[in-house]
Amino acid sequence: MVHRIFLQTCLLWLLSCSLTWAAQDRIPVRVGVFENPPIVTATPGARPEGISIDMIRWVAEQEGWQVTYVPDSFDSLVSRLHKGDIDLLVGIAYSDERARRFQFGRESLIGNWGMVFRHAKTDIHSLPDLKGKRIALMRGSTHSQALVELLAQFDAPFTPVYVDSYPQVLEAIAERRADAGVVNRVFAALHAHQPDVVVTSIVFNPIFVHYAAPKDASPALLAVLDRHLAALKADPESAYYDSLRKWLEAAPAERVPRWLPWTAVVAGGVLALALVIAGFLRHQVQRQTGELQRRADQLQSEIEQREQAQEHLNQLAYFDGLTRLPNREGFRTVLNQTLAAMHTDERLALLFIDVDRLKNINDGLGHGAGDLLLQQIAIRLQSVLRAHDHLSRFGGDEFVVIVSEIGESSDAELVATRLLQSLSMPIDIGSTQIYSSASIGIALYPDDAITEESLLKHADTAMYQAKELGGNRFLFYHAQQTARVVERLTLDTRLRQALERDELLLHYQPIVELDSRRIIGVEALLRWEDPDRGLVMPGAFISAAEDTGLIVPLGEWVLEAGCAQLRDWQRGGKADGVTLAVNVSTRQFEGRRLVKSVEQALSRTGLAPEFLELEITENVMLIMNEDVRSSLDSLREMGVRLSLDDFGTGYSSLSYLKQLPFHTLKIDQSFVSKIPGQAGDTQIVTTILALAKGLGLEVVAEGIETQAQYDFLREHGCEFGQGYLMSRPVAADRLVAMLEQPVLEGKS
Repeated sequence: MVHRIFLQTCLLWLLSCSLTWAAQDRIPVRVGVFENPPIVTATPGARPEGISIDMIRWVAEQEGWQVTYVPDSFDSLVSRLHKGDIDLLVGIAYSDERARRFQFGRESLIGNWGMVFRHAKTDIHSLPDLKGKRIALMRGSTHSQALVELLAQFDAPFTPVYVDSYPQVLEAIAERRADAGVVNRVFAALHAHQPDVVVTSIVFNPIFVHYAAPKDASPALLAVLDRHLAALKADPESAYYDSLRKWLEAAPAERVPRWLPWTAVVAGGVLALALVIAGFLRHQVQRQTGELQRRADQLQSEIEQREQAQEHLNQLAYFDGLTRLPNREGFRTVLNQTLAAMHTDERLALLFIDVDRLKNINDGLGHGAGDLLLQQIAIRLQSVLRAHDHLSRFGGDEFVVIVSEIGESSDAELVATRLLQSLSMPIDIGSTQIYSSASIGIALYPDDAITEESLLKHADTAMYQAKELGGNRFLFYHAQQTARVVERLTLDTRLRQALERDELLLHYQPIVELDSRRIIGVEALLRWEDPDRGLVMPGAFISAAEDTGLIVPLGEWVLEAGCAQLRDWQRGGKADGVTLAVNVSTRQFEGRRLVKSVEQALSRTGLAPEFLELEITENVMLIMNEDVRSSLDSLREMGVRLSLDDFGTGYSSLSYLKQLPFHTLKIDQSFVSKIPGQAGDTQIVTTILALAKGLGLEVVAEGIETQAQYDFLREHGCEFGQGYLMSRPVAADRLVAMLEQPVLEGKS
């Protein structure tokens, strides 16, 4: 007997220990929950429920988690997550700002968007109608914040009515404490059926709902959730889809009429009241029938409103808001459908269109003018296409055309020609006329590629080649173009390495006073000493540097290296009164960076500002805005000289020329090379000289190669010049010897 009791005691102790060990082996996970049905429901005193909770429980069973739910308001839970008081927060919408504070799961739980509801007696149909209204907003909601920002853009001030949950949003509307309110689509699908609460057509801010963890927590929890969610989403019969069906297709239980049990009792017990009961029943049936009809009408209205909302969402998802053309997703859908329906002997062309110089128009006239230009371009492109061709806007300045039913490549060429011709006439943007053009790349199916991705890539490659050739043209794709793109990418990489490895150097070309042939300045010209290719001229890499933005650090290097060299010459007494001319890219003006670069170069080298002259091309007129204008004024106030380079070839406006603080005009060598023989160019040169004299500007003629050109310019009042007749660009050591000569004679 004693042995048996002892044995039972041991078994009970072992069982208790095993249960304790099992509990200790389970991973504790604190999960924050708040009221946001059907994603999560956190009713006080009840177990949390909802789609996100179903997934947590399913994963917890698989992984052995010991889950503890922490109910609170959404704002409080976000604060707790930030402090690490909870391990997971369910049902939080992703945003870039939140991603900087928290870890988000890679797999989203569900997609969602914001919807605006109104009181039935309030007239609200669009965003401007919300101006001056009281709007119920859930604290901390992404959609609430998105609407606040959206209304700010529409200049529509309103009175916010903040609440803690989406059900409270609808309550505020129903009780007339608010005129309208914001909830999300998933909540609205099941709970937005209150009397006097009506959905509007305002739908906005598509987002995705995720699980989130503290920023500094181990990523293991989210990694486990991502792994299971990905597997569950891939299986249509999984617990994930069971949960969606359970919560998104749930219908409220039918209410049993209160009078039915009483009627049964009375009908069975009191036959004398049969007529009364019959009349009562008839009245009830009529009342219920009327109620059912009212609900049916309300349901039909809601269905129509949801169909409108869905149509609006489709418009947002597949169409460009600015031009009303199909967007990138709309294009992919149509192209894949077209390719799937094509027979083996059919052909198709893809035309990738890039509007030339749109950035210059945005910078010079503002983004509003750029948007109006894109709208007009879309209309013109569409007007010359055939009925079965398909035009899309990819965003920015890019359009794509699907040209189907073509027999020969010449058919695609004909379409491309019509597209370019449609842009040849000026476009009126308010009181301004703008001339536009485009670069078009063409890829053929199945000649060049058979997949959507490859066709698009090849057409894009051909477009870039057309753009490199000056734009306003089309090119068909060739395999060599891909090699050219790779070469361009390689060039960009090598050029960045050249800057890091000190492979760059400067050559200098003298600027001469024509009357005395005395050197009064030098122009710094960039060269690249490539270990593989030797000395590389700027024409081989400046264009690539402009496209990639590398021109900015290159320009800053030239500026500082040139200033340092001139200061060294000055200290040696070999460059008294000589100025340094440095070419400047329009991209260096962005963010007033040029002013900062000049200040830094002068400060580091000790060069006085009056010895520095910045040569700026006429393209600066296309980006003229307050920042550019104030940068030019600041440079002049510093004492730096400003020269307008390549004058006569670009976009100069005489009003700008009069207003802006330039010291010098440089006549482009394309005019100088044709004087004095060509009458037209001779007239242009003499006109520029007269104009400069009238405006009090100095003139430098570029590209002087013959004595006849030299004599003509001097006789017509041109003060300064540079060119091969006097000297080619030379290295710094050769330039020193030239500076020691009193005058330059002949051709070097």
